[in-house]
Amino acid sequence: MTSAEDVSSGKEDVVVNARSLPRRITADELIQDGECCLYNPSRAEASALNRTATEVWSLCEGRLTVSGIARVLAERYGVNGGMLLDDVVRVLVALRARGLIEFLPGSPQS
Repeated sequence: MTSAEDVSSGKEDVVVNARSLPRRITADELIQDGECCLYNPSRAEASALNRTATEVWSLCEGRLTVSGIARVLAERYGVNGGMLLDDVVRVLVALRARGLIEFLPGSPQS
């Protein structure tokens, strides 16, 4: 079970605070059949997201915390949010590595 405070991605030395607010950067996006292709103009790089990553991406509006995103998805699929937290963190770490999100401090809505 992961801590509600800090969740390690298991890659690099990235530690994501479950109260941080992931926010999308400005990117061109094409969503089709539940999947998304993003183009990050600052890196001149495209990223293809599967359905799960697309759902996480869509919730990165800077209003929900990392644990809040897991909770929304858990409610959507009828599972325990704690079960999804590690998966959400992995997706967020990958999105951050591609320069597609940033983490803001704080937790207005967890």
